[in-house]
Amino acid sequence: SLLSRIFSPSVSSIACASGRWYPQPASHRFTSSLPSINGEEKKEKGGEVRLSRESAAPLYAPPRGEKKLGIVKGKKGEILADYVLFEEAIQKVKVHWINYDGLTSKERDIHMKHIQSIEERKLSYKDPDTGYVVLNTSQLLLNGKCCGNGCRHCPYELSKHRSRPPVMGIHRRTRCMVVDNSQLGKEAHSSGKLAYCIHVYKQGFRAKHMPHATLGDKILVAIRGEMKKAFVVGANTHVHLRKHGVPVTDTNNIVLLNEEGNPLGTRVTTAIPAQLKEKVDNAQFAKVLAISNKFL
Repeated sequence: SLLSRIFSPSVSSIACASGRWYPQPASHRFTSSLPSINGEEKKEKGGEVRLSRESAAPLYAPPRGEKKLGIVKGKKGEILADYVLFEEAIQKVKVHWINYDGLTSKERDIHMKHIQSIEERKLSYKDPDTGYVVLNTSQLLLNGKCCGNGCRHCPYELSKHRSRPPVMGIHRRTRCMVVDNSQLGKEAHSSGKLAYCIHVYKQGFRAKHMPHATLGDKILVAIRGEMKKAFVVGANTHVHLRKHGVPVTDTNNIVLLNEEGNPLGTRVTTAIPAQLKEKVDNAQFAKVLAISNKFL
């Protein structure tokens, strides 16, 4: 009958059938207090499996990439981006169609060259207009952080952490490296707070229109809470502004001067460009050349 079917202990109700629309048989457990023949306790039939916490924890499949960007060697020996770096770069270079429609034909050519280099897993491409080698997003991601030079394909969103566009040349707030053996320069180098330019001494320019300092110019720097004059003996010049035969350094190197205009140190520790010998007629700069023993 219907009542005997509902109250039957061997069959569970439809509502308790784990969401299934057909009845499920009830599970029965049998226990015994008597020892078994072999002296071992009889295990419960249908009992739950007891496992350690380490064994019972679920084992998930390892992720395809743990954001460890790297490079691999191609068939011809060239350096290529690995799959994890390739996937990360592809996600960064996606452009919405609304933004793509606003690009000029020249910008579209550059964009397609950039996409093609990433699909081929290369780290750079050649600009179709100028012919210069440009680092793509894969190489910039491989570097691990923003270099601050305002790269064309910077994936770190330079606009969020930079207040002004990069300007090449030595001007106000440009960091400089002291290359003489003065005590003040050693303290600045060891503390990590480099000297920075606050004024450029050039005639014929107004104060509000301060020009950029070049090789051999005199500037005023702030270093360790003091203001010192210095000569520029090495400049990190932009590739478009470099002159043939003039060496370019990775940093902007200076030599500090004292109040009388003499070098603060007794020796220049790095090599300086040989073009500075043309300023030997300048009495103050001649003293800087006198303490230099290496020229490029």
